[in-house]
Amino acid sequence: MLFEYALTIPANTAATAPAETEAPLAPGTVARVDIQFPRGCVGLVHVQVWREEHQVWPVNLDGNISAEGLVVSWPEDYDLDDDPLAFTLRGWNLDDSFPHTITFRFALLPLGAKEAASRSRGLLERVGQALFGES
Repeated sequence: MLFEYALTIPANTAATAPAETEAPLAPGTVARVDIQFPRGCVGLVHVQVWREEHQVWPVNLDGNISAEGLVVSWPEDYDLDDDPLAFTLRGWNLDDSFPHTITFRFALLPLGAKEAASRSRGLLERVGQALFGES
């Protein structure tokens, strides 16, 4: 499942009063996160992803993600299996002239998919050991 949300951050939005939007999701394991910064941000737009009152990404407290004309992406393994099934997207904008819209994408796997993949991998490893004597 792929979820996509946009956060428009007005010019002169302070870090102490960030723009926010809720990103409702479904139960699952977040397998990938993409944050798209359009051209023109020039490092002046900063974002974070929160769940309730806990910063999720970046994991370092008070850290933030900022870029210019890039998609910042990483593989993830974050189980979303209890309420709230949502993230809060927060951002601020030091640009004194222009608003900027940042796009967030979350790729989720069904909750059972991770366990099924682990079981399959274990089975394939045992078959390889039996056939080829590898450990």
